[in-house]
Amino acid sequence: MSDLLKKGFLIGLGAAITSKEKAEKYFQELIVKGKVTPDEANEMMKEFEKKGTQTEETWNRRSKEKAQKFFSDLDIASKAEVTALEQRIAELDARVASLENSGENEPGVENDPVPYEDPDRNE
Repeated sequence: MSDLLKKGFLIGLGAAITSKEKAEKYFQELIVKGKVTPDEANEMMKEFEKKGTQTEETWNRRSKEKAQKFFSDLDIASKAEVTALEQRIAELDARVASLENSGENEPGVENDPVPYEDPDRNE
């Protein structure tokens, strides 16, 4: 998937460069023919670049949204969710270690782990 996005980006970049070069040539021809002034051509070029940037931003946003939906539909955890779970596991590991250490020196205290029961499990 990453390779496909990279190729798409490079194709888009090539198209953008080609389009910009063609636009510059077109605006130069308009100046030479006397149809626009250099200032007008510069203004038109700025507008062309602005619209190109807006189109690129829209494409990037839509691509990101589609990728997020794709992974969401696959029911794959997001990076933020995995990070939160890793942090939670680390906190629980620390608590378990602390409880195990505090119970080691106390006579009559069982240190056997309590079995985990999944509240979402339907049996």
